[in-house]
Amino acid sequence: MPVHLMVGNHDDTAAFGEAFPETPRDDNGFVQSSFDTLFGRFLLLDTKDPETHAGAYCLARQAWLDREMEQTDGPIVLFMHHPPFKTGIASMDRIMLQDAETFYEVIAPHKARIRHLFFGHVHRAIFGNWRGMSYSCMRGLNHQVALEINGSADRIAGNFAPPAYGVVTLSDDQVTVHLHDFTDCSERFFL
Repeated sequence: MPVHLMVGNHDDTAAFGEAFPETPRDDNGFVQSSFDTLFGRFLLLDTKDPETHAGAYCLARQAWLDREMEQTDGPIVLFMHHPPFKTGIASMDRIMLQDAETFYEVIAPHKARIRHLFFGHVHRAIFGNWRGMSYSCMRGLNHQVALEINGSADRIAGNFAPPAYGVVTLSDDQVTVHLHDFTDCSERFFL
């Protein structure tokens, strides 16, 4: 199975490059890449800010994204670590993508072609719609962020809810995202 790696806020980009030297980078050294599939162009974005756990998407990265989106007139699927919007969890919203409005200005002209936006960072299952684009986030594999809608912005509450990964199926007219609790040991039965 092909694997496409991305960096997150806890990754050290230099160490990542040493461990995975074959991972593509853009002309400015950011861990960004694109590839075409039967279901559209997949764009993997680097939202890491080396100075903080919050996300960043500087002008150089925005220029790369703009060029990549202009290179195709077909469907686009976006992958990024930091969400470009508030999730309602104050501690995570404090460290979301800080350049969210300028990021949106880059993708807005292509919004009708964006099939889905996948992100991580929040370590919990979140699904919804942002400015007309569907999105999803999967749970973390090591720990989860607790659901504290009215919690403190200063501390991130975590828990050990079961880890999960996503299984995505694509067709010409549909994106379906399944959440798979792979540690679930409950008995299977037929309904």
